[in-house]
Amino acid sequence: MAAPLIAAGIAAGASLAGAYMSSQAQKEAAAAERAARQAAAQRLRAQGQITDSEYKTIISQIDSYYNTRGSLGSEQDVNEYKAAIQGYNPEDYVYDIKDFDYSKSKEDFLNPYYSKIMSDTAQQIQHSAAGAGLGRGTGAALNIAKGTTEKSDELYRTAMQDYQQDRNFAYQQYQDAITNNQNRLNALNQANQYKTTLQGNLAQDYYNTLDARQSDLMKAQQDRMAAQTSYSTAMAGLY
Repeated sequence: MAAPLIAAGIAAGASLAGAYMSSQAQKEAAAAERAARQAAAQRLRAQGQITDSEYKTIISQIDSYYNTRGSLGSEQDVNEYKAAIQGYNPEDYVYDIKDFDYSKSKEDFLNPYYSKIMSDTAQQIQHSAAGAGLGRGTGAALNIAKGTTEKSDELYRTAMQDYQQDRNFAYQQYQDAITNNQNRLNALNQANQYKTTLQGNLAQDYYNTLDARQSDLMKAQQDRMAAQTSYSTAMAGLY
């Protein structure tokens, strides 16, 4: 009976020893796993701290770059561009054509010595008639009437020609003035449009710079948020 009891005791002792050793191994494994997790967490925390530092450095570099670079345009250029567009009126560059003002008549060009010329003409015809023996009769009167009429027509034709030439010259000056003034307004309009285009380029450059800066800041923020999400996910997986 003693032998079986001893054997049983030995077996029980071995079982207890085995259980103890297994428990120890589990404890050691758990401790090792905890240590590994803690080490991993420390590395992640350190990585997270580096990311914070890098993020601040990136933001500082972005601010420094755009503060020193600036842009060709400015907010004042934007306001001037808006004012130029709002104040543009095409009618300002169309010449206001007034009616052609010409108040002269053909009488203004009639020979100022018309009366004297007509009188002299009548006397010359009368003298010629007297020399021809016509005296002061009906024949002489008819000759005088005919001669003075022809002379009057001649003077009036000359006056009409001078009148038309003067009127044409005045009208040409009127047309030239319209053309010259319209050309001047066209040049001013082109210059204004060119200036407005330059102001628009400056305004666009200003906004492009603002957009680029905002885009860089948003990209840095998105990268930072992605890093934080990745960090949080990795930390959650450790526990």
